[in-house]
Amino acid sequence: MPDSIVIYFNALSNRARRFARRYEAYFLSQDDVNSVVVLPSSASRHHDLESLRQACKSANECVVIGGDGSVNIAANVVVKTPVKLTVIPVGTGNDFARDHGLRTWRWRMRTPITTSIECLGVANTCYFVNHVGTGLSVDLMHLQPAWLKQSAGRLSYSIALVRYLFGSFNHRTRVHHEQHWDDGQIVALGRYIGGGIPIHPNANRSIGLLARIGIPQMQRWQQLKALLRVVQNKVEQTPALEFSTAKQFSIGDSEHPVELDGDIHFQGPVSVSLLTEAIYVTVPAEQGTVSD
Repeated sequence: MPDSIVIYFNALSNRARRFARRYEAYFLSQDDVNSVVVLPSSASRHHDLESLRQACKSANECVVIGGDGSVNIAANVVVKTPVKLTVIPVGTGNDFARDHGLRTWRWRMRTPITTSIECLGVANTCYFVNHVGTGLSVDLMHLQPAWLKQSAGRLSYSIALVRYLFGSFNHRTRVHHEQHWDDGQIVALGRYIGGGIPIHPNANRSIGLLARIGIPQMQRWQQLKALLRVVQNKVEQTPALEFSTAKQFSIGDSEHPVELDGDIHFQGPVSVSLLTEAIYVTVPAEQGTVSD
């Protein structure tokens, strides 16, 4: 049976809009493609979820042209369905694409593809592809407004980190954890967050294992030292951080919001778990498995 393709793109990005047109023309030129539906994003997450659900009912593949936020929306639609997820990276972070070695927007046109079945993270009733966090990661979102992302791209993550590290302690969120307070709590499914910071270096999306990173309150010099070790792929050997792996965690408290793949969705605390064999993801055939 000929394929039906849904293309979902970030309407705020001129590059994504241009690439969507290119991919629409490409798929329509293929003999094995029956139809192509192109959906631009809107200001409403709920609207996009509903539009994608309707479009994907008769689709074989959902091509997402955007960043991790767009990937998250599509993942929440195609989870536990036979619809394949294809990601064309056109965002500021692109951590999901980086985890799969997808670095150019043309890759789906140029190479044969294969499909892997992967895990998703679950936070309450929402799915996530990279991470869920509270405290530090929410504070960084506030320090990285849309205009900064658009003007600085991936560098905006570094700018937000510098603003956080050297800004006022009074503006930081403190999250209660057992007998102390944390600056942040993160549960990661993929290897990267924040545009390439290796927070879970040994992650495997096919097998699935969540990593919890607790960031206790500490002095600035300790924070800088810990960050340097994390960037060097040494998060597990960083004594200042609380690192553990499991299939399920609980993070957050009732006083602070929780963000999921870079968007604030709900108030904490949340129960975080793993959903195995949750989603089909296309990658270049020469990779075969997830690679850097």
